[in-house]
Amino acid sequence: MRLRNLLLRTLIGAICLLVFNEFIIYYLVLLQCQWPGSLRPVNGQEPVKVMLLADTHLLGPIHGHWFDKLRREWQMHRAFQSAMTLFRPEAVFILGDVFDEGNWVNQKEFDLYVERFRKLFHTPQGTTLYSIVGNHDIGFHYATHPYLVHRFEKTFNNTGVTMASVRGVNFVLINSIAMEGDGCQLCETAEKELRHVSTVFKCGRGIGQCKGVVKLEEYSRPVVMQHFPMYRDSDKDCKEHDAPKIESYRERWEVISKESTDLIGELLSPRLAFSGHSHHYCFVEKNRLGIEEYTLPSFSWRNKNDPSFILAKISQTEHEVSRCMMPVETTVVKLYLIGGILLVLGSIFRLVKYLCHLSAFLNARKKYSKLAK
Repeated sequence: MRLRNLLLRTLIGAICLLVFNEFIIYYLVLLQCQWPGSLRPVNGQEPVKVMLLADTHLLGPIHGHWFDKLRREWQMHRAFQSAMTLFRPEAVFILGDVFDEGNWVNQKEFDLYVERFRKLFHTPQGTTLYSIVGNHDIGFHYATHPYLVHRFEKTFNNTGVTMASVRGVNFVLINSIAMEGDGCQLCETAEKELRHVSTVFKCGRGIGQCKGVVKLEEYSRPVVMQHFPMYRDSDKDCKEHDAPKIESYRERWEVISKESTDLIGELLSPRLAFSGHSHHYCFVEKNRLGIEEYTLPSFSWRNKNDPSFILAKISQTEHEVSRCMMPVETTVVKLYLIGGILLVLGSIFRLVKYLCHLSAFLNARKKYSKLAK
C-alpha cells in the first residue's frame, strides 16, 4: 500500500510540475503586464485597446519537426489565449510571417495551415484579428507569385494596402513585399491603393475633389502596420532594443527602401508605425519619417528565448504603449530540471525510507517466528 502511495505522490508531483509550466506560468508572467496609463477620450470616443505581435512562423510540413511544431504552437497558443483572457483587446494585429512555409506549401497544405492558425489564435467575441502579409507568407518580392498573393488575400482579406478604422483611430495595413517600387503588377496595385487611401485622408481634412471617395468616420493621422520596418541603417538608433548584436540592414531585405519609406510618409503622413521581420525588439523615438516606430520581436520561442508583444492604447491624437514579456524559455527549462530533480530525490528518499521500514518489519517478523518456535 505504501509503495502505491509513493507512486501516486510522484505522479501527482509530476502533473503539478507540468500544469505549472504549461498553464499557470503564462498567467503569472502576463499578470506583471498591464494596459498603459489612461488616455483621455477624444470627441467623446474612448481610446482603442490594441494588442500587437509579429512573426509567429507556424512550422510547415517541409522543414517542421513534429515535436518542435507541437511544442512551439502550444506555447504560442497558451500565451495568446492567456493574453485574451487577461486583457481582452478590441483589435489584434499580427505583423506578418504568420506561417513559416506559406510560400512553399500547396493549396491543401495551406488550408491545413490556416485551420491550425485559426484554432491557435482564436479571438473572443468583440476582438477583431488582422493578419498582415510577410515574406514567409507569400515569398520575398523576387520569389512571390500572383497565386500566392491571391490565396493569402482570399483568406485574410489583405495583401496590398488596406485601411481599418475603429472609433476614429485609423490603421493602414501595408504589404511590405509590394513596396519594391519596380513597376511590377503587385507593386503598381499597392501604390495605386496607397494613393487612394491618401485621397481618403486628404478628403477627411477637406482637401481635393472628394466626390465618390469613402468618407472617414473621424479624421486622424493614420497608424502604419507592416511587416518590414521603415528604412534604417541598423538598430543602433533604437532607444530600446534587445538584439544580441547590431547588424547592418539591407534595403528591401531587412527594411523597406528609402524611396518607399518616403512615399509612405509623403502620401499618408502617419503619426506612428509598427513592424516586425527582424525577430528582435526595437523602439525608435524618431525614425526616417520623424515618428515613433516599434519593431516587434518574434512571438515564437523557436526564434526568441524571451519573446514579447505589445499592448497599446491609441486615441485619435495620442498613444501609449506597454511591452509585455512572456515566459523565458531557459527559465521554464530550469523549472523542469529543478522540479524533476527534487521530485526524483524526494521519491528516492521516500523509497529508501519505505525499504528501511519494510526491512525492519521483515526482520522483526523473522525474529518473532524464531521465538514462536
